[in-house]
Amino acid sequence: MLREEQLDLRRQRAAQSLFRIENLGRNKVFSDYRVINNPKNTAYRVSIRGFNTGENFCECPDFKINTLGSCKHIIAVLDVLQKNAQGLPKRKHAQVTRPEIIVRYDTKLRLAILLPHRPSPALLALGQTYFDSNGDIKPNADLAELMRQVEKNPEEITVYSDALDFINDELESHKMGLRENELRTLYANDQWHPKLLQTELLPYQVEGALFLAHRSRCILADDMGLGKTIQAMAAVELMARERNLERVLVVTPASLKFQWVEEIRKFTSRQVQVIDGSEKERENAYSTPTFYRIVNYDIVKNDLLKLNAWEPDLVILDEAQRIKNWEAETTREVKKLKSKFAFVLTGTPLENRLEELYSIVEFVDARRLGPAFQFLEDHRIIDTAGKTIGYRNLDQVREKLKPILLRRSRDKILQDLPEKVDTPIHLELSTTQQKLHAEAMEQLAKLVARKNLTQIDRTRLLKILARLRLICNCASLADDKTSPMDSPKTTELMIRLKDLIVSGTKKIVVFCESKEFLISIESMLKKNSLGYVFLHGQLPGVSRANIIKQFRDDPNTMIFLSTDAGSTGLNLQFADTLFNLDIPWNPAVLKQRMARIHRMGQKKPVQSFQFIMQASIEEKVLVSLQKKNQLFENLFGKTEDEIELSSNLGQEFLNQAKIWTQPQEPQANPHPLNSADLIATAIPFFEALINCLKTPEGNRALDSVPEPLKNHFFSLCKQISDQKKDTSSN
Repeated sequence: MLREEQLDLRRQRAAQSLFRIENLGRNKVFSDYRVINNPKNTAYRVSIRGFNTGENFCECPDFKINTLGSCKHIIAVLDVLQKNAQGLPKRKHAQVTRPEIIVRYDTKLRLAILLPHRPSPALLALGQTYFDSNGDIKPNADLAELMRQVEKNPEEITVYSDALDFINDELESHKMGLRENELRTLYANDQWHPKLLQTELLPYQVEGALFLAHRSRCILADDMGLGKTIQAMAAVELMARERNLERVLVVTPASLKFQWVEEIRKFTSRQVQVIDGSEKERENAYSTPTFYRIVNYDIVKNDLLKLNAWEPDLVILDEAQRIKNWEAETTREVKKLKSKFAFVLTGTPLENRLEELYSIVEFVDARRLGPAFQFLEDHRIIDTAGKTIGYRNLDQVREKLKPILLRRSRDKILQDLPEKVDTPIHLELSTTQQKLHAEAMEQLAKLVARKNLTQIDRTRLLKILARLRLICNCASLADDKTSPMDSPKTTELMIRLKDLIVSGTKKIVVFCESKEFLISIESMLKKNSLGYVFLHGQLPGVSRANIIKQFRDDPNTMIFLSTDAGSTGLNLQFADTLFNLDIPWNPAVLKQRMARIHRMGQKKPVQSFQFIMQASIEEKVLVSLQKKNQLFENLFGKTEDEIELSSNLGQEFLNQAKIWTQPQEPQANPHPLNSADLIATAIPFFEALINCLKTPEGNRALDSVPEPLKNHFFSLCKQISDQKKDTSSN
């Protein structure tokens, strides 16, 4: 009933379509045809072998996955032939004049042989050896030996291109399965030590790399933070060595493009290129040879033809939940990407509906879960109104996915995980942020270019630096005419929070110096019905205790928002994930944030995500700190309590500010931010800044600094003072 309904649907589409049909052969009926869709100017080849369902062939995607043995193009050709039936042969099937090996696309994809009415003894023997009485390939038939016998046969046997592809894929799959098992055994026996990347892989990552490298088209669905990118790059290296991989296309959200660049440059020696910018800029980029080519999902929609013309060997979809909606334009265009191999990386292959998983799997193997209409019929539970109220037969889905999907949760591989992992998240400023940031940087450049700074100049300098930091968080914090949604940090945080919660992470801490920015985050958590608490400096002590208790004990309270008022004195070791929405210029605070959850009593590995805005004051400060490790080092030998901006150290700080206003030099091999390095290099810088502000002029300048920043400065001064007292007493 269901299948007949689907055939009727395709008959309706055939009747409504404006097709132009051309006969490509000599026979008036049983021939190859070109079916052209006039409005879309698309064309597919149709082979007509008979008038019964299942006898014919079409190149279109629907025919290859619907398991119906027909499609609207075949139906359209048959309709035309039947209308012109006068004078046509009465037989219903094409006469087989020469032996052919084909692929049958109905309920099960399989090889088949078509033999002439009176085959020769040699041909009959070949058919009986490898095919059953219906002409279908026998189970466990030796395809390699079949092809050798086809070559030896005295009569020419036509093997169609799709049949040849099917045979080659099956043979390669078998070969790769043997190789995967061989390497797994060698690794388990300590006889193979994979040197795939410029870092040591953890055991579960080796397993993931082997899975990806030998399954051709597959899905890695590990929990967030387990290093799916690292595993994909390791698999690429293995495939480059053993399968001659030369071109890899990475499709990723825009916010992660440059994180891929950094990881590739850090862990491999491969060429990497980001496709971005205007159409002309992208056109020029496509002419440059490269091993890795990185694009975001929107670029695929615009440049699909160019990307396919590059003929990538492998396509990697990162954060592939972006194609979970099978009706979205982006999903449809991404699924038109062509490559022999494909990796799909996602921590959340299913968020709300089973259909999301189906859409993602379809990119890897369009026939794996069967046609959508049959999949929904087999697995959805619907009420009398047709609304989905549940799912069934999920064990069948799991069984079908076993060969192509690998998923590990953090709980299952705790023994392999390091106790702490820091992951930088590099984000691009929005258009509005870029405009506001450029204006502020221009003001800063003019200011630091002056030979002598007045008190007003010093006040303005501090205000501009504070404004730049606010712009990096959210444009509306510096410009009330801008939407609070104009914040890549907010967008990225919400995506990652949802992914983490879906994948089983129960307790997450989010730190930021700006209370105003956290208030905007709070509104998004409410909108998405995500349970949270919010700690800031204005809360009384009793409320703080209640908030911590609620976060610890309430399973529905999964997120802990905190300004740096919560970065000291709190025990949050029942959480295992930390987000730093900004990088405090006092590295001691960064260390204190991590110490809230990475402390005695922590039983799980901790993952930390650090947000950094590219081409911004955040990145410029970090780059300068990494380049100049000895900045202000002579402060450690000083005993003075006050340092003025006009002093040598103050002047060095101003010189550094001048560097920030200059165009940033591209780094040949940028490395992700490392918390330990940041702390070691930034302490001298921040002490110098604090001491500059201890002067009378500095105190007056602080009057114009936002309250959260002032509280932070005073807190730091007390910490430094306490540290000095501890040192003296010892």
